[in-house]
Amino acid sequence: MLTGLLAGCGGGNDNNASGGASPSGSSSPSGEASAPASAAKPEDLKGTVKVWDWDETFQKGMIPEFNKKYPNVKVEVTVVNPNDYLQKLQSGIASGSDVPDIILGEMAYRGKLFDLDVLDNLEAAPYNFKREELLDYLPPLLSNPKGELVGVDQAIAPAGLAYRRDLAKEYLGSDDPAELEKLLSSWDAFISKGQEVKDKSGGKVLMFPGLGDAFLALRGQNADAYINGKEIDLSSKMRKPVETLFKMRDAGILGKNELWTPAWASSMSKGEFLFYPMAPWGPKWHISANDPEGKGRWGLVKAPEGSFTRGGTSIGIYKDSKVKEAAWAYIQFAYLSDEGGLFNFKTFGNMPGVKSFYANNPQVLTEAGAYDEFFGGQNLAKYFMDNIVPGVKGEPQTKYDSIVDGAFNALYPLWTKDTSIDANAALAKFVKEVQNKASDATVK
Repeated sequence: MLTGLLAGCGGGNDNNASGGASPSGSSSPSGEASAPASAAKPEDLKGTVKVWDWDETFQKGMIPEFNKKYPNVKVEVTVVNPNDYLQKLQSGIASGSDVPDIILGEMAYRGKLFDLDVLDNLEAAPYNFKREELLDYLPPLLSNPKGELVGVDQAIAPAGLAYRRDLAKEYLGSDDPAELEKLLSSWDAFISKGQEVKDKSGGKVLMFPGLGDAFLALRGQNADAYINGKEIDLSSKMRKPVETLFKMRDAGILGKNELWTPAWASSMSKGEFLFYPMAPWGPKWHISANDPEGKGRWGLVKAPEGSFTRGGTSIGIYKDSKVKEAAWAYIQFAYLSDEGGLFNFKTFGNMPGVKSFYANNPQVLTEAGAYDEFFGGQNLAKYFMDNIVPGVKGEPQTKYDSIVDGAFNALYPLWTKDTSIDANAALAKFVKEVQNKASDATVK
């Protein structure tokens, strides 16, 4: 199931604006962001809205809540594996047959989706949404190549490092996030401490499960745009992350697990590795799913040298939808309103991407969240908002980003096994593989 869910939210990044996301912000008198354009009463709105999603549990929980307010809007959900989503969508568009009204853009394919130009501009009628309502780092992640805002966020995905409290206490001397932030203030310090952990544990405990986990953080922190039209400046973008990755590998502090494999998943409960990159969706899809007996065993800390994003899913509306107002009503309720946001947060631990939610509901930063018990009572929402979100910087997504990610995922298992390959050789191969896959682009 975990492999199919592909991170309930995959890997990803973002653009424009750098990220201070103060929980203050604009909100409507009702406490809801950008109400549906229709002036009719909620009960007057009618229609059947088709949604494709891989998270059936979320939809089954949210739709009854939505129907309390909009009783005459039917939401039909088709469960689609995220790995098949874009191909199925393209097939439906090409044949003119089955296309959903609400379209999800998981980060692994979001750039390709936006490049198709099949999503409506949500700042135009009938939606009239304002990007200023979103947390500051989000608009670039949700905009197409023309700069139009074509999605809102399903749940924010700023990321830090989930860590095993028991291992941190034993091998690092503390399980307190503030102390760990000081102890691991740089990647050089992280590598040095990782070598100490390896020595103390006799090689039984390492810092990350594998190169893939480490690279999620390293690449995500380097959020400068590197794609300009058909030019991909991969060397300038990836040199520092790749060099740091190979320092970690050569220091022996990384495991040999590949992301999403059964061994990678089971390691969370075994206590073989200290750290795992984690966004707010991680406690549900990773921690509780793979370490169900791990209540109180985990903590969350900011990564050395800064914040990054991990995954994320955009929610947009098909340009040729016949029920745009009904579709927008569902999106507004489920992902933008206080009602839907509170249900989402309390039930699934998802954190909305609109400023008004945090301004209108300050209690979410003080009360226990859905998965805080897995983290020793640490208030995850508060830590994400106070310690991680302000440092997030986004970069625009293009159709080439998934090619770059695919090339890395194909190469890093070899870099794990063959330690004779150094960072320079790896980067040269990386460039070559991306050029082979993106033959219409110039890669350097």
